[in-house]
Amino acid sequence: MAAHPRAPPPELIGDAVAQILVRIPPDESAHLARASLVCKLWRRIISDPGFTRLYREFHHRTPPLLGFLHNTERGSLFFPTAAACPFPRSPCGRWRDLDYRRWWALDCRHGRVLFQDAADTRKLIVWDPIGGGQEELDKPHHFQHTMMCTAAKVLCAAAAGCDHVGCPFLVALVGIYGGSAHGCVYSSEARAWGEPAVSLHLGTAGRRILNLRRGALVGDDAYFIACDGDAILKYDLRRNRLSAINPPGRHGTNIILMPAGDDGASLGLAGIKDTKLHLWSRKQVDDEGTRRVAVARWWVQCRVVELERLLHVDCRRAMVIGFAEGVGVLFVRVDASTFMIELKSGQVSKVSDSGVFYSALPFMSFHASAAGFASSTVSASPLPAEGNILLESW
Repeated sequence: MAAHPRAPPPELIGDAVAQILVRIPPDESAHLARASLVCKLWRRIISDPGFTRLYREFHHRTPPLLGFLHNTERGSLFFPTAAACPFPRSPCGRWRDLDYRRWWALDCRHGRVLFQDAADTRKLIVWDPIGGGQEELDKPHHFQHTMMCTAAKVLCAAAAGCDHVGCPFLVALVGIYGGSAHGCVYSSEARAWGEPAVSLHLGTAGRRILNLRRGALVGDDAYFIACDGDAILKYDLRRNRLSAINPPGRHGTNIILMPAGDDGASLGLAGIKDTKLHLWSRKQVDDEGTRRVAVARWWVQCRVVELERLLHVDCRRAMVIGFAEGVGVLFVRVDASTFMIELKSGQVSKVSDSGVFYSALPFMSFHASAAGFASSTVSASPLPAEGNILLESW
């Protein structure tokens, strides 16, 4: 008696498929691109904005690192570090969605990129590379002096927990001219610049330089490197107030600012001196009263790491060029080689050995589109046991 052929197993319903796919970790999420090719149902699930929000919440709202922007004499270029890249680009990595020769990248944060017009420094543009939207804005009149050196940050204006899909944004702009610092904030909801902050006299007429490498955002405070690395400019966005603090040690311009601590609630700094990576955190000391009012802050050195042991190359010309917030990844360039260092694990990945990058503006985003892209984090290769230097307490 012939055996009857087995019936095919029942198809998984959409909710079950979503619950399986959402468990793909961010550092393997290139598999989402392959999963979207299985069938129309899976493709529809992965491309749905609700799945993106679910994926973000499941993985603690930390988006993966897709790559970084860097500025060259040819303009702003994007260098992917992810297995799947969401941006249409030519083989040399140019963003075809934008006139890369015209715009100079200032900042990347919360799924947006902030540019300055290289030909007309009075103009800024905020671009959403995933959604494609962009908004051009003129700097306030008092920031349009040709001798004023400016820097800026873009950030989400929505409440905590935002998925950064079409959300309102702010642009924090600072400038130094004539020995004084100035600040102003643009709101996309009001479509206008707010009242300028009271100018801050820096004490020395020659202190006019802002470092245009990416600074740090800690809570409501934006930080910028100023005065050739001799000072850090703090812009309290909530109070619309400027102040200056001194950096630790003497690292010159070879420093980068970053959030520090497990909760990212402190200002951190990384600097390279004599082939060593110095990691600092700005600590707060409270009084002993019941209200716990902060009375003092100072720098505390967290770690000193010998880079030549970590990277296995001559690090006499090493430079720190960027930091990816949320994932704790530091970008270090040594001659023509660029490395990513995961600070907590000590894992290292060589990003490139064929280009000189002077700054790295990391772009991070959750995204899954019907075109078959799924965001992914570069997979770091563990160091050998003898070189796996853990950067604890950072």
